[in-house]
Amino acid sequence: MVKGKFQLKLLFLCTSHTLLHVYTNLPLALLPILIGEYGLSILLASIIVSIPRVFSLVFSVPSGLIADRWGHNKLISFSLFLQVLAASLIFLFPNVEIVVLCFSLTALASTFYHPPALSATSNISPSDFLSRGLGFHGASGTLGISLGPITLGLILNWLEWRYVYLIWIVPIFVIAVTAFFVNVGEHPHGGHDERKKEGLTTPLKDVLSLTFLSFLLLMLFRSAAGGTISTYLTTYLTESKGLGASLASIIFGLSPLIGLTSVIMGGYVGDRLGWKKSLTLIFSTVIIALFFMFVSISTMQTVLFYFVYGFFNIMTMPITTSLVAKIIPQKSRGTAYSLQFIPMSVVGIVMPIILGILINLLEIWIIFPIAIVFFIIVLILTQNLRIQ
Repeated sequence: MVKGKFQLKLLFLCTSHTLLHVYTNLPLALLPILIGEYGLSILLASIIVSIPRVFSLVFSVPSGLIADRWGHNKLISFSLFLQVLAASLIFLFPNVEIVVLCFSLTALASTFYHPPALSATSNISPSDFLSRGLGFHGASGTLGISLGPITLGLILNWLEWRYVYLIWIVPIFVIAVTAFFVNVGEHPHGGHDERKKEGLTTPLKDVLSLTFLSFLLLMLFRSAAGGTISTYLTTYLTESKGLGASLASIIFGLSPLIGLTSVIMGGYVGDRLGWKKSLTLIFSTVIIALFFMFVSISTMQTVLFYFVYGFFNIMTMPITTSLVAKIIPQKSRGTAYSLQFIPMSVVGIVMPIILGILINLLEIWIIFPIAIVFFIIVLILTQNLRIQ
């Protein structure tokens, strides 16, 4: 019976994670379309992509503190309702100002969702199933990340791009309402009353260790490396490889879809080989795939190595999220998971602007050597990270 309850809770968390992420990569998939429709330069488009990350950065720590203090259900539901609001606005008022606002709302939704959802997943997962539980949860998010661009690519031949937001509103709304009534992984000891008696900053004291700060540094460079490729992949395929926006969007979405199995595989590899050996093997393969993607002459070779890169890059997700659970006590994991996303937010603000300047000065191929250097730094940091 307990096992059944665990499976049902994990299924709900996975479903909510899928729907949370259907809008996540749409700003990047839409980048070449928005550049053409609104007459934007690459630099201005890069700034538009960066603005939502400011909201993520500002609310990263508060979202984790709130999750640890008041529980998971309300924040999960709130984040999904933010998605519904963003989709409604962007469908009804698709001017550039509303587009930026809605991109920001979806980023904010992700910021509020992940600390309670990851904390809940780690709380309900048995110790010998931790990486795999987080792997299944990560795979569901990867599915959502892929569904958005793929849906966009499929509808562009018949409808305007904004209809991609309308398609997903109803299922997101249903899960948002359901989240009020599903008890997922609340603190089994002490409850929220005990947490409320403590100071709001108590979880911060629990997580700000040298080990965790070293882990955040690793995540900073890992986010910089992955973001360098993901931000401009569709633009690279349309400008340098001559693909249409629809096909480029589908290719962009297919990589995480292929990576569904790699997330689950990453969980198994992490449990079996240990986190350090796993990450060393995975990041080494990622670097090799990026190099061949960079030197490939034909579009088919570029796409093939992009899928290889995406498959192994996504494998790291359950391993890195399980590291947080290994470092941080259960009562403070919401705060820790929120801090984990700060490097991603910082990179998301700064890197698109820097890359936009470099692309204007050089050409878009520069994203590949930059990403390779960042991944090499990540590989070095992995060898020096000490976690029991």
